[in-house]
Amino acid sequence: MRVRPALSWLPRSYSTAAVRLPTLEDLYLKKGDNGDVLRELPLNLSVLFMRNWDPLLSENADELPLSLSYGTPATHSPCSWERDWEDVKRVCKHVGIPQSDIRLVDLSKEYWTRVFEPAIAVWEAGQTPNPDLTLGHYARVKRSPDGATLHRALDANKDQTYYLSQVREEQLAKAVFPLAGIPKPSVRDLARHFNLPTAEREESMGVCFIGERGKFGDFVSQYTSLAEPGYFVNLEGERMAPHRGNCYYTIGQRPRLGGLPGGRWYIARKHVNGNDILLVQGADHPALYCEQLWSSDFNWIAGHPPEHIDNALIQIRHRMEPVPGRVSVEGRVRVDFDKPVGAVAEGQIVGVWDGDRCLGSGVIEETKTSA
Repeated sequence: MRVRPALSWLPRSYSTAAVRLPTLEDLYLKKGDNGDVLRELPLNLSVLFMRNWDPLLSENADELPLSLSYGTPATHSPCSWERDWEDVKRVCKHVGIPQSDIRLVDLSKEYWTRVFEPAIAVWEAGQTPNPDLTLGHYARVKRSPDGATLHRALDANKDQTYYLSQVREEQLAKAVFPLAGIPKPSVRDLARHFNLPTAEREESMGVCFIGERGKFGDFVSQYTSLAEPGYFVNLEGERMAPHRGNCYYTIGQRPRLGGLPGGRWYIARKHVNGNDILLVQGADHPALYCEQLWSSDFNWIAGHPPEHIDNALIQIRHRMEPVPGRVSVEGRVRVDFDKPVGAVAEGQIVGVWDGDRCLGSGVIEETKTSA
């Protein structure tokens, strides 16, 4: 699955030449001057608030494509978009952005058809998708006469270049990431300094439409077609327990099964002998560790792979510590890890970096484990 942005809502054009663009770091360095610094940066701002999730889609079934209305439950959603919208208007008023320059755009149908439904299809196939790609704001863009490149943010804990690895150079050329140069605690300090109405608002965690404490399996079961059950099996092919369906589990997961002998068991492979799931014993079992992977649907941010990809850094999850590996391009992109990596699942996104520069990413379609 390759998720594309629903619509191209891009900021006003900026030159791709090597120019100095203002960032929040400018505010941080100058915040002791006066309270008007926030409004003195040379930017003409238009504020766009995107509403991307509607928990009541099924109530509007007549207005939706058939694939949306069929079987869609009208469940309560933890996404408090109304509160977010009110906060946006309060902050804009506080910093002097007129109401006429604030827009609310409802993209919930586009998000459903172009992001959520493709993700559901991947889950139903028993793979592990990353739905919300091309999203993020903790990243840096470097500009030169040769174009724009994507680099990690100063705050490594908040870096979101993994999520932005599916963008293209022409999109980066028109993007500004104001949070690139300062750590998250300093961002909150700035909000307090300028008395922003949201300065003390708590951070959101988890996937918005599932919620912070939502159970992923329960959520997915509301939207997927009837999953085909099977059995958990061991390396000898012996049935150990029944399972609900491949879409509810992922590689490296420890299923909650009572009464299994010999300690902890982990999922090493799915779709074994049809619809069975292979369990192995112990978190250090070699069948849990990936040596190689392949991707044929790869996005190179520059539009093409670099001539040499020596000493690449690899990530297959957000906030994963990057690991070294070798990348080769012969039709498909192939990644060879210097040391095997645990819990690599088909459907995930593999991102490639050269130092702190993100080169691009692709969907993992095949893996080879150590056993």
